[in-house]
Amino acid sequence: MDAQTEKRGGGARGVIAGALVATLLAAAAGAAMGYVLGPGMFPPSHKKATVEKEDREKDKNRQEAAGIYGRDSTMVRLKPVMTNLRAPFKSWVRLEGALIVKGEGLDEKGLDEMGALVQQDLLAYLRTLSLKDLEGASNLAFLRDDLTERARIRTGGKAGEFVILSLVVE
Repeated sequence: MDAQTEKRGGGARGVIAGALVATLLAAAAGAAMGYVLGPGMFPPSHKKATVEKEDREKDKNRQEAAGIYGRDSTMVRLKPVMTNLRAPFKSWVRLEGALIVKGEGLDEKGLDEMGALVQQDLLAYLRTLSLKDLEGASNLAFLRDDLTERARIRTGGKAGEFVILSLVVE
């Protein structure tokens, strides 16, 4: 019986050793694949397609703005801003907006900088609002007017209008 007991114990040790070896081999293979494919994982054609897609989106934004606001207008979409409200403190607001910029003399870098400035001001302004300031159609119209005025001041009059794309309050 001692021989059978030893075989059983050795079998369990063999299974554990085999699983350990298989795990180490899989980890080594994954690391090797990551090393080999890591730097060139996306071919240059993929990067080019991504840049072309971004250019098409910017052209689409320009065309949308030109169709509504005039040929010399550009729509600059801002990144969504999320912050808590002044009252009640546990309420959160997420606002996504866009600026309508008049004039064609601005380059991409200038538009991005302008958007970043307005976005910072937007965050600071939203923190001063309470939930009551966002209730009802008239308060939303006041909010849009306030944001348009703040954007005009921040951009030195280059921003013509602030457009609220989405507003979520939780």
